Amino acid sequence: MRQKKTKGFFICFTGMDGSGKTTLARELVVMLREKGIECKYIYARFSPFILKPFMLMGKWLFLRGKDFYKAYPEYSSTKRRAIQKHSLLSRAYRQIMLLDYSLQVFLKVRLPLFLGRNIICDRYLYDTVITDLAPDMGYAEDRIIALLTSMLRFFPKPDTTFLIDLREEIAYQRKDDIPSLEYLKERRNTYLNIGRKHNMVVLDGTRPIDELKGVLSQQVSYLYQKE
Repeated sequence: MRQKKTKGFFICFTGMDGSGKTTLARELVVMLREKGIECKYIYARFSPFILKPFMLMGKWLFLRGKDFYKAYPEYSSTKRRAIQKHSLLSRAYRQIMLLDYSLQVFLKVRLPLFLGRNIICDRYLYDTVITDLAPDMGYAEDRIIALLTSMLRFFPKPDTTFLIDLREEIAYQRKDDIPSLEYLKERRNTYLNIGRKHNMVVLDGTRPIDELKGVLSQQVSYLYQKE
């Protein structure tokens, strides 16, 4: 009997904030290790490094007096107006962000995969584009799809992606660092539509954790079942 390939796989969890991605990603790591499959948990949402000084400058120039958490609608609309008004700066912002993120993905994901490591990824480029880039830039859904398609030509493509979905009101109650319900509502439908486009496995984030773990086990059983 030949063992199916169990090295170098790449599984992602995506979805809006408060959906339960981190909990399920960590649970899957434990489940796979119990099966004798070594894997590593990676948090791969964009975290500004090269972009950081440009963000601080932009906040000082355009967002002084605006609070992301206390007045998200005002903060968001002000940021969008600034981006639309200064198109050259917004294009530079996007390119620096994508370069910054590309380097992070290379170190966190591409290089370990090249070395044969197995990765369970909490957030990935879907979250970076849908949550961090598209709302500020005012991208329509077709542009988001085109951008993700373009990026996946160069970024590692997950073997399986789990999209955790639930009502915005529930997600908002789960975390105390989500600025507003509007923040979630701007993103949920996009996640669902992108999930269908990319054949993601959609999980109901309101279901009991043991039930969701059972679904995860079924979905990734190809990693440890014998032919």
